Amino acid sequence: AVLGVSACTSDPSAQRVAEDLVRTLAQDFPEIEECMLEVVGSYDLNDIGDNARNENPEISGPAQAELAEFEADLAACDPDGLVTSGTTP
Repeated sequence: AVLGVSACTSDPSAQRVAEDLVRTLAQDFPEIEECMLEVVGSYDLNDIGDNARNENPEISGPAQAELAEFEADLAACDPDGLVTSGTTP
């Protein structure tokens, strides 16, 4: 019971949030969803996010570059902008 309570009150990881967003936004486009989930799984979003917010530019700079690469890889899964255009079809 304690495990269930702690799991319910803990914040989801950046990885989990990204997976949930992809599943929600791309649910009508299974091929895009699968590609995006593979991209999400290939990055350690928890570390990238923590490092991108670091005040030391030697840490944040490479992390921000990796974050930009991640965003580009996600967009490459959706070349027609069906999911990533930011508009509702």
